[in-house]
Amino acid sequence: TRRCRPDAPPSRMLVAVYNKLSTDPAYAPLDFAAVSVGGADDGMALRVLDEAFVHVNALPLFCFYDAGIEHRRWRLAGADVAELQRRLARVAAGLSQAEIDEGPAVEGE
Repeated sequence: TRRCRPDAPPSRMLVAVYNKLSTDPAYAPLDFAAVSVGGADDGMALRVLDEAFVHVNALPLFCFYDAGIEHRRWRLAGADVAELQRRLARVAAGLSQAEIDEGPAVEGE
């Protein structure tokens, strides 16, 4: 899941990248969803962020869910597209419950 303010400069770039990733056949096993915060808001987007314990200043933020449960160790804040692609590829390839619980390895570990 991507959450970003569409008016922020890195987010404008990320919207295009995110749209491309969500249609990439390599990530076909994954479902993508987006919550955008910006412009006129009836409060629903901010409510979603609150329920996910995400502060608006942490945006853009990519969250990973399975069966309605967020795997918080997999959260990725910021605009590191290469790291996002690495994590998406691992998840799309299929992970054991232990690998999910462990979280993504950080490059260099």
